[in-house]
Amino acid sequence: MRSLDLPKTRVAVVAAARFHLRPLRRIHLARRAPALRLGPVVVAGQEVALRSPRLSDAAAWREIRLRDQRLIEPYWVSSPLSWPERHTEAIWVDECLQSRKAARAGSALPLVVEIDGRFAGQCNLERIDVRTKTAELGIWLDARVTGKGVCAGVGVLLAEYAISTLGLRRVTAPICVDNAAAAKRAERMGLRREGTMASFLDVGGRRRDHDLWAITPEMWALAPKTGDPHPDTIQH
Repeated sequence: MRSLDLPKTRVAVVAAARFHLRPLRRIHLARRAPALRLGPVVVAGQEVALRSPRLSDAAAWREIRLRDQRLIEPYWVSSPLSWPERHTEAIWVDECLQSRKAARAGSALPLVVEIDGRFAGQCNLERIDVRTKTAELGIWLDARVTGKGVCAGVGVLLAEYAISTLGLRRVTAPICVDNAAAAKRAERMGLRREGTMASFLDVGGRRRDHDLWAITPEMWALAPKTGDPHPDTIQH
């Protein structure tokens, strides 16, 4: 009996080990994922770059998101979790792993905004459809860096990569109708408002109307490549 049970015991031990080591394997694979870096461009004396997210970004991400809660939460997708519960290191790690998996599948492009080498927000392309050559943009920035031309730099880097490298024909961004700051950022990035979508998304605890903003290669070709009224403020 023992000779028959031993293989089963070994199988059980191996299965248990694989189960408990699964998070470690996921982190190991995530670290091996190819990284992307766009830029930098110099905006009013600041270096703005986009890069792939890192597991080590957790602390900076959490600090900024908690500090800017009153500015972000009203326009963020609703959740039964409290804001602090949504911003733990474990949540960031899981977000990183899931986004990198989507990136490897070609359905997303997760990026972090860096200013002078410091984490300052996120700029993601999601729902990438290679057949229709479309994607959806999501972006948030540290409130301390907005209004300094940063969005112009982000727009230059993202649009050039999305349109010239990925070959996308249309990138859209839904923005809550009363989120004036986000609308201003979208305009500076070269997007145009196309219309309003009634009761589009549940944010801040309730369904709200959202404006649809978009950019196409034709729009990008006509847009000022700085996204700023002063072209000399941005340098490659």
